Amino acid sequence: MKKDLHFLAAGFLILTLTGTDTVATSAWLQKVKNLFAKSAPPAAATQPAEPAAPETPADPDAPVFDFSEKVIGNANAPLKISIFTSLTCPHCSAVHTQLLPYLEKTYVANNTARIVLTDFPIDTRAVTASLISRCLTGENYFAFMGTLFENQMKWAVANDLQEALLPYAKLAGLSEAKMTACATDEQALKELTRQRNLAIMQYKVRATPTLIFQLGNQKETIEGAPGRADVDKLIEKMKKGYKGEWPAAPQPEPAPAAP
Repeated sequence: MKKDLHFLAAGFLILTLTGTDTVATSAWLQKVKNLFAKSAPPAAATQPAEPAAPETPADPDAPVFDFSEKVIGNANAPLKISIFTSLTCPHCSAVHTQLLPYLEKTYVANNTARIVLTDFPIDTRAVTASLISRCLTGENYFAFMGTLFENQMKWAVANDLQEALLPYAKLAGLSEAKMTACATDEQALKELTRQRNLAIMQYKVRATPTLIFQLGNQKETIEGAPGRADVDKLIEKMKKGYKGEWPAAPQPEPAPAAP
């Protein structure tokens, strides 16, 4: 197992995992557990064995994960915009809080684009938050991600990560016990690692944020946080080379008739 850490000139942290992911996930999991470690209570005095208790119902705090693709917009829209972000990356926060709403209003609302949000965590804290997010589904997932990006500097650098994330997890409907179980699940970490490695191999993602625009047989990649004008210019260029049908621009609503 080989793990290489590189810093780009732009300040992006890249983690490249090669070979089997068993060692990598074990190392990451231990780091996450260390972040969530609490002072253990003193050991209780040895007591005589008690009769076995009857079976209890399934644990309501047991984590249930959703690693499905997170899509915003019409799945049949011709333009696919894949956004790879890390929850602790400041430039990713700018993309999520500033550029994403513009893309939704300008391209998703008129069915010309669909957006796929993909986790690409670059450090242990981002891994932790990402695992918690994957215990959420539907609007709860998108709301949780948005809240974490908006409040990034409040939790990403906190001394106690567990305490810092707890209010956001509770807002999303997770108890502290369930949040902790989600953040320290080994199988979920392996799946997150697998998806991250797939992004490296399939999409050549090397940094965060990365935006990949696909239209027909065209593909363009932007690393970093682009401005709105840069995105508009790129999409206009791709439209000129697109042979398929482009959705018609929505017609303005007619003015109300005079009384």
